[in-house]
Amino acid sequence: MIKRNLLFNFNRFLTNEVLTEWEKADKSKDVIVLESVNSDWSVEVDGIQSISQQVFENFLSKIDTFDNEVQLYCKEVYEKSNYRIEYYIVTLQWISVLENSITMGYWGNYVNVELRSNIEYENGVWKQRGIYYQ
Repeated sequence: MIKRNLLFNFNRFLTNEVLTEWEKADKSKDVIVLESVNSDWSVEVDGIQSISQQVFENFLSKIDTFDNEVQLYCKEVYEKSNYRIEYYIVTLQWISVLENSITMGYWGNYVNVELRSNIEYENGVWKQRGIYYQ
């Protein structure tokens, strides 16, 4: 039986909350920390100087969708594996921004694993391009 705290965490990011934290953040720094005490998340963002604020805010409005895709990917990989669920539970830790792409970096909650999600901006739309374990 799976312990309650060993579940994949879907719908973790509320759009209004993420955008509010972004609005409050000190954007003059090289690394910006977005954190929510209410929802218990904290994410470091770097490279924001390489993208327009409007385009990045558009990405942030969809962060929950992209994170849910990562959680679903991890769940599906787990279901096909012979390893315990602890190997597949990850949390978003950082976001690295380039002009037309973003990498979302995840660390394992229970086991020392890393995962990346690559998202690209094409024709005004953010699209998930790949999810993989490091």
